[in-house]
Amino acid sequence: MKLEMIGLNHRNAPMSLRERAAIAPDAMPAILDRLVRHSNVEGAAILSTCNRAELYLSPTFHFDETELRSLYADIFGLDGHECEVAYVHRDAAAVKHLFRVASGLDSQMLGEIQILAQVKNAYSTALELACTSGILNKLFTQAIFCGKQVRTRTAISQGAVSVAYAAIEVAQRLFSKLSEKNILLVGAGETSRLAAKYLVDAGVCSWRVSNRTAAHAAELAEQIGAQITNFPPAAEDIAWADLVVSATSSPEPIIRCEASSSALKSRRRPLLFLDLAVPRDVESRFAEFDDVYVYTVDDFQDLVAANLKARHKEAVRAEELVEKEVAIFSEWYKENRIAPSIQQLQAALESIRANEVEQQARHFRPEDREEVEKFSRSMMKKVTSLIIANMRRAAADGNDLTLARAVTVAFAGKDQRAIDEILEKLNHELSH
Repeated sequence: MKLEMIGLNHRNAPMSLRERAAIAPDAMPAILDRLVRHSNVEGAAILSTCNRAELYLSPTFHFDETELRSLYADIFGLDGHECEVAYVHRDAAAVKHLFRVASGLDSQMLGEIQILAQVKNAYSTALELACTSGILNKLFTQAIFCGKQVRTRTAISQGAVSVAYAAIEVAQRLFSKLSEKNILLVGAGETSRLAAKYLVDAGVCSWRVSNRTAAHAAELAEQIGAQITNFPPAAEDIAWADLVVSATSSPEPIIRCEASSSALKSRRRPLLFLDLAVPRDVESRFAEFDDVYVYTVDDFQDLVAANLKARHKEAVRAEELVEKEVAIFSEWYKENRIAPSIQQLQAALESIRANEVEQQARHFRPEDREEVEKFSRSMMKKVTSLIIANMRRAAADGNDLTLARAVTVAFAGKDQRAIDEILEKLNHELSH
């Protein structure tokens, strides 16, 4: 098997290094083109996300590991010593790695959904640029299939495993049409941005953003199409909102009852506070008002912990599915590399059959020609099937290439050029 991959991810590289290794979409065509122009590269694909930078190759010959790391450093614009921590997988190990990645088993957040779409995008980009090879096409299409199977047949991607996502799930339960509600987002840090992402996915389009640093508020507001409002939020903002998501680093509550009580008394609809800050941003006394609901980080921790435990349990089943798909890929590969010999066999036997029928045609009545053709094809199919079955059995036992060479020589006839081409491929496989 000729597959290699090398990469960095959240486990072996800090964010600063991963950020430098990230490849912008508009730079991908030129980089993939450089790769496939390499004398030892038959196909290439790159998986570049916020948490990983991985290079997948189908080489003519396996790279020396030092050479592979040097190529990786060059492609991703890193110093050589920075790539010493990069992981390298070859052949079946590379297959298993990508299948686990596509299944969410190698993600920072176990079972994440987005990674499957990112694997699809990496493959479609390389395919559109004609940078893949036959084995890479099979690798990525089966990895995508494996990722879908894992998510369909296990619950590894179900249940919130981040506080922000759990909080938005609570909001969706309270509001049947969350997309139609007014959202006040207080804070513009990582937690607020993550909550905003989930709310965007839920279809929310009516926003206000409140943040201590105006520039950060403006940046987030532009990303989600929100208005910028005061910090801390005014009573009018509280009166306007249906959902308040707050996640600042303030040492004391910034949303106080005293400043908002008049607005709350005039409300005629529910108000939900999702306080994701530690210490809390929202005074606990808000819960004393009718139709006002306050949830804090503590309210979500048990849910997140239970969901994580369930996902880890499902991961055992997911790993079993991955192992099964890796075995299927390995069987495909073993059969695929003897395909030229099988095609040579079929062509040679069909030529013999057709010539024999033609030579004997004068001994049959014209109206019997069709029956003779059917009989000869049936007999040849049985003979061919027996030989192919034995070749495939040899492939499963690892003895495929020696037998394939013998079959090629036996049935190649006088086409020396064809036999030389097939034997060259087989000898290459047998020696590497």
